Amino acid sequence: MHTEHLIDAGNQAREANDPETALSYYAQAFAQDRHSASAFNNYGNVLRETGDPVGAIPFLQRSIQLAPAHPTAQFNLAVAYLLAGDYARGWTQYETRWNYEHLAGTLPAFTQPRWTGQDIRNKTVLIMGEQGHGDNIQFSRFVGDLRARGAKTVLAVDASLKPLFEGSGLGPCVIPTDLLPEFDVWTPIMSVPGVLGTTLDNLARVQAYLTADAGLQQAWQQKLGPKTRLRVGFCWSGRRDTWINRHKAMPFETMLELIRRNPNYEWINLQCDATEEEEAALVAAGVRAWPGAIANFADSAALIMHCDVVLTVDTAVAHLSGALGRPVWVMLSQYALDWRWLLDRDSSPWYTTATLYRQPALGDWTTVTERIHKFLSWFKV
Repeated sequence: MHTEHLIDAGNQAREANDPETALSYYAQAFAQDRHSASAFNNYGNVLRETGDPVGAIPFLQRSIQLAPAHPTAQFNLAVAYLLAGDYARGWTQYETRWNYEHLAGTLPAFTQPRWTGQDIRNKTVLIMGEQGHGDNIQFSRFVGDLRARGAKTVLAVDASLKPLFEGSGLGPCVIPTDLLPEFDVWTPIMSVPGVLGTTLDNLARVQAYLTADAGLQQAWQQKLGPKTRLRVGFCWSGRRDTWINRHKAMPFETMLELIRRNPNYEWINLQCDATEEEEAALVAAGVRAWPGAIANFADSAALIMHCDVVLTVDTAVAHLSGALGRPVWVMLSQYALDWRWLLDRDSSPWYTTATLYRQPALGDWTTVTERIHKFLSWFKV
């Protein structure tokens, strides 16, 4: 079989959630053509996706050696470093994201200099939000580091994050499509830890760095009424239009079954994009739900503050709960692992109140929910 056909077959196997077969095809491809940058990249990428970032690194490096301008291999190498916990190499390599797929060509071309560590005392720093909501929530923790260096900060973020960030004292915030204010230097938000030299050893262990609006909390309290049982917030899916959500998301039926097995808790739906059919099934199972009541992340934050624990897959809700310092149990897929949750651990250096529940095998959500079922019965507020 021709090298390109082997790579295509490997890609199809990966799409079909069969990483072992994909690896076999890619290995045949680079054995047949040891100068195939794509074969080495794809092999390394699947090793990373299946939890072997250290093993992936030399294959990705070989791909880059063969094709230095290959943006995908450059990005995959960055994610491998980060997943392995090598932040020193990872942050530097992660700057290659600006040449990768949907991010290519999106790096702003401001006339003001980019911040790379120079003195920012009494300077206004424009911090540009980027990528997903969870990314911006996770990295908003570093705004305080810039202020500690004497800077004034302005965040440019999505409208749904603006009330949360401003209410948490991170403001002022602007929406990127607005007329931007005057500033002296600027930085993408996910580039800040690299400039600061952040590693797993020096990442500050803080319980909370975001706060929920008191008025919104009071409004939710009136909706909820007095608490009589353990309150469990939950979210089973991220953005449904993304490829990665096929792996991150838990099937709705699995979440529903967990709820039905545990009727003694007060279940709170945090999935703001639930369909009408899903909402109806949840309500029939006894779930508290307020369709349309969550307009932005400030609303979600206020509701989360009333939950004793939040169960969620890898979504912005996980980051929001952790940033608020609320107990959050993050249910993680075994495949297409996200770098920020690292490997082989049930705690997170980013969120002191997070507990990680990992699939033991590809697609095995049952073991995860069995553990959740057991540990919820032991959970004490």
